[in-house]
Formats: sequence, structure tokens, C-alpha cells
Amino acid sequence: MTMRLPYENATRDALDVKIVHCLQVAPRASFAVIGSVLAVSEQTVARRYRRLLSSGAARVIGFVDAEPFGRQNWMLHLSCRPDSALNIGRAVAGRRDVQWVAVMSGGTQVDCVLRPRSIDEQDQLLLRQLPRTAQITGIEASSVLHVYRGSTTKDWRLGPDFLSAEEEQRLVGGTPAPSGRSVELTASDEPLVQALMVDGRATYADLRSASDGMTEAQVRRRVTELREAGALYFDVDIDERQFGLALSAQLHLTVAPSHLHAVGEAVGAHPAVRFCGATSGPTSITANVAAPDTESIYRFVSEEVGRLEGVAQVQVALVSRILKRAGAVVERDRGGS
Repeated sequence: MTMRLPYENATRDALDVKIVHCLQVAPRASFAVIGSVLAVSEQTVARRYRRLLSSGAARVIGFVDAEPFGRQNWMLHLSCRPDSALNIGRAVAGRRDVQWVAVMSGGTQVDCVLRPRSIDEQDQLLLRQLPRTAQITGIEASSVLHVYRGSTTKDWRLGPDFLSAEEEQRLVGGTPAPSGRSVELTASDEPLVQALMVDGRATYADLRSASDGMTEAQVRRRVTELREAGALYFDVDIDERQFGLALSAQLHLTVAPSHLHAVGEAVGAHPAVRFCGATSGPTSITANVAAPDTESIYRFVSEEVGRLEGVAQVQVALVSRILKRAGAVVERDRGGS
């Protein structure tokens, strides 16, 4: 049995789901192109996106990927004293190199995703700041070794797949192709990156205004260079609750090495899985799952993951409160407050 993904419980309709789906395929595609694919007007797409943006349901954001710069992405699990987890999470969420922070169910663990841009940033948090915090009773840092599904690899899509190959090609037609060249971030890139982290659909004219004296042509050229090198990518930040997915959970799988890749590929291909990666540390694979209810998570673990050969153990941790998502501080709890 496949886990149910009931969008009928959502506050958003089918067109909203399709617009978000198209943006996940091509985050900076023009509203005119999206409208032509969905057979609606450009004005309708623009109006719907503004509504999604203002309600916090969805927004396009830019990210710097640490991997092209030889940096590792980390998943941190911080064990905290019961009365301090929220404050610890808020403090960690204030760092620019931390992309996602959540207090897990039980209130004694904070999970976060660290994407350091430099060794100094990485060491400052892992070796100095966190170990010296008295309220933190344990630190587990797992490096992401391989991504089966994520923002830059087979990204999760909202709703069912409805686009034809030709329609997907129309959406991605203006996306810069990978060049294989390496780049280094410079001081002049920082204003562009910061602006795109706030609004991934910012126009080149907007980015010129945010830049340190660059022309619009220079901005366009530099953004294209960063995208071609894989240093800059775009994603859609989604509040899944508005689309009927009320719960989020972290799954930690212990898998026999000979089955690691097959299990990772199978879990990562499931439509409920937003992220899946092989990690260092005591478990082999970490996955993030969005679901409408606890029964759906139970069925996913017992029926989908449980049937996979090589899986020895599964640990499930429900997310209680998200403090930072996609690089932006957003406090919310599982009940929606």
C-alpha cells in the first residue's frame, strides 16, 4: 500500500499545486511560460504566486551549494536539557550557514542542517560554539555522503507528476546548463546571494540595485556563471501544511552496506520523501518525510521501508516545531501555532 497524500485536506486548490510543481521544475521560469504550460493566463499565474507568497505557502529562494567549494553538508543532532531546546534552536537558527532547524518531538533534541561556506564557519560552530554551550548535553554530527533526493538531485515535487517531457522542456528552456567550470565566491557576490536567498525570482534589475555597483548585464552574467558552476541553485520553500501535509518526520535507517544504494534509491523515489541521503555516523540513511497524519507515517515505515531488503533498523522522530526553513527563520509548531 502506498502512503496517502490527501490534498483534499489542503487550503490550496489544484491550480496552486500545479503552479508550485512547475516552479519546482524551473524556479525562475517566467509566469508566461508557466501559464502556457497550464493553459491559464500569465496574469493568473502571477496573481496566484503573489497569494502563495504573501500567505507563506510557497516562495522561490536561492541557495549557495557548499559542495562545489569542497565543503561538506552536515546534519546536526543536538541533545539539550528539556527547558533549553527552544532557545538553543533559536540561537542556531540565527546563523547564516544553518539552513534548517527544528525542535523534535519530546522537546530535548534540536536537529539542523549546516551548509558552511568555509572551513572557518564549520569549525567555529562544530568545534567551538556548540561544545561550549552548557545546555547542550550531546552533539552528533553526520556528514552527507551521497544524496538520493534533494534540492539538487531528483528534487521532491508537490502533487502528482502531470507534466509531459515536452512541457518540462518548455519550463527549463532558459535554465543555464552545467559548465563543469569551478568558481569562487567573491565579496561582490554576497549582496546578490543575500538578495536571492530572500527572493529567488528577483529580477536582474532588482539584483543590480542590491549589488555593489554592478551593471544589469554584469549581474546577469555573474548569476549565470554561478548557476552553471553549480554554486548557486534555486528551490521552492513550501509550507506543506497548506497543501494537506500536516506532519514532518525524520527517518534514520540502519542498512547493510551491500544494500545501501538500492535502499537509498528506493526510499528517495517515494513521493512522500523530500530528502534522502547516505550519512556518516551511527545510522546509514537519513530521510525527511511529509505526511498528512501519523497513520500514514506508520504505513510508510511498515509497508514501504519495511519490505526493503537490507534494512536492519528504522528510527522515527516527529518534528515538533520548525524554527528555520530554507534559510529563513519561521517559527511554527506541529499544531500550526
